[in-house]
Amino acid sequence: MKSSKVNDCFVATNKEELLVALKEKKSSILIPEYFKQEFLENTELPMTEEQEIWSELGFQGKANLTAATIFHLINWLSKDSKQQKQIDSKIRKYMLKKYSKDLLLYLRHLDD
Repeated sequence: MKSSKVNDCFVATNKEELLVALKEKKSSILIPEYFKQEFLENTELPMTEEQEIWSELGFQGKANLTAATIFHLINWLSKDSKQQKQIDSKIRKYMLKKYSKDLLLYLRHLDD
């Protein structure tokens, strides 16, 4: 595995490494620039901090319950590979931030 820890951050350079990091619930995962485009094209992205705040405000905290049900239905009907479905499912536990030219995923509970 080519992944390494940089500043206590798991660096995922491909789908396989990303899935390993998600399954192990790494606290932060860095998506380098060279993997970023493939990641963005194929992955059902988690909400950004701003989107989540507005979503929660608009639905008085009920947005997560509704969104989870809809997401699982869409994921089940999707024609994506099993690996991609696992990534899409597990990535929902993470927040997304731009980090220079890379992307940073971090577990939601660390955001508190």
